[in-house]
Amino acid sequence: MRILIFLFAICLGLPSVAQAQGGMTVAGEARVAVVPDMASVSLGAVGRGETAAEAMNATSVAVNAILSRLESLGIAPQDIMTTQLQLSEETRWDNARNQDVFLGYIARNSVQVRVRDLERLSGLMAAVLDDGANRLQNLSFGLQNPREAENEARRRAVADAMEKAALYAEAAGVTLGDVVSLRDTAEPIVRSRAGAEARMMAEPVVMDVPVAAGEIEVRAEVTMVFDIGE
Repeated sequence: MRILIFLFAICLGLPSVAQAQGGMTVAGEARVAVVPDMASVSLGAVGRGETAAEAMNATSVAVNAILSRLESLGIAPQDIMTTQLQLSEETRWDNARNQDVFLGYIARNSVQVRVRDLERLSGLMAAVLDDGANRLQNLSFGLQNPREAENEARRRAVADAMEKAALYAEAAGVTLGDVVSLRDTAEPIVRSRAGAEARMMAEPVVMDVPVAAGEIEVRAEVTMVFDIGE
């Protein structure tokens, strides 16, 4: 018992081995507005028929015309991708009979198209609608080479974090030390989306479809940890 008491007394007299480490964690953010130089849009057709083949054929005729038109306008094959191909029964609920009534079949076929020349976008959409497309949606704008804008946003985000850290250190009356860690905490690109509802066009479209690209934001966010000097 005396040995245990003696050891306990020694432990009380020793300094703590783990000491609290001072530090400051700061988030920095930046947004850079840039003019987009490309667009992406979904084009396609919806068809109906009494049989599955009739419904699918109706969309196939329109989509083949769309693809031919895109090729004639110089859209590269790698910039065209089928994103929806769907065939299903179409029914209507009959309250009197308390059951679904079969109406026929409905088919959907859509392609996503990247347009790298925005000056041609309006005419392109008008042309494919005139060719039989009756589905247009998910128009968005972006950058073909976003790296330069992304890096500028990252530099500004780091500068924002360092400016905040210096301000907080001054306000707290402490000395700001070295950077301990830096972490990228955000996806850099925030793309604008001008989403349009799917539209069924009854008549051919001969006028260009007006669109405005505006600006998109390139965003960066970082989290930095700084030492605090004595």
